[in-house]
Amino acid sequence: MKESDQKILNILQENAKLSYKKISELTGIPASTIHFRVQRMMERGIIDKFSVIINLEKAGYNAVAWVGLSVDPTKMIQISKQLSSLDSVSKIFSTTGDHNLVIQVIAKTEKELWRFLRRNVQTVDGVESRMDVSITLDIYKWNESLPQ
Repeated sequence: MKESDQKILNILQENAKLSYKKISELTGIPASTIHFRVQRMMERGIIDKFSVIINLEKAGYNAVAWVGLSVDPTKMIQISKQLSSLDSVSKIFSTTGDHNLVIQVIAKTEKELWRFLRRNVQTVDGVESRMDVSITLDIYKWNESLPQ
């Protein structure tokens, strides 16, 4: 990736609402070039979308958990699609280690979280009954930026 693209990405990750003119002032790169580079990164899939980062606790979601699942490998894609259709599932990863699928689940309360897991995750065909659930207590760093 070009150094100029990295600069543009770093600024957009801090504040995606900045105009190309303002990014130009911060980087010294012409605004027209920034527009072209952003469009190109979007076409190449480097920039997937622009979104906001929500403070879950302030939004009333006090139960965030990482859930390790062991699923039938032949049903991995089907199970992932089924789980991704559930609003409370925010992230899904195919992994190595003790479990081959890890999901992040967000709920307003722990009681709601456990109810969701029992009713919506454990009942999915191909998901083994044992789940390893790690509930997030505090978030010390949440960074979706690229390393420098």
